[in-house]
Amino acid sequence: MNRRFTTVTDFTHSHALVAGAWRGTDWRILHPASSSIVAAQAGEEATLLSLEPELYIGTGVSPLNPLEP
Repeated sequence: MNRRFTTVTDFTHSHALVAGAWRGTDWRILHPASSSIVAAQAGEEATLLSLEPELYIGTGVSPLNPLEP
């Protein structure tokens, strides 16, 4: 599903394999972080936006905070 600045992807087996390394991480972080990693592995460009990028520490993803310059 696409919206103006958002693409929502299904949580697939590939995403589950990536997210499996982050035991104890909230599922609300797992889906977007694994989506970014799986997209990069497929050669697709993906940017993850988050107002709380510190929540992604340890996932290998560095979200951009749209409120920071």
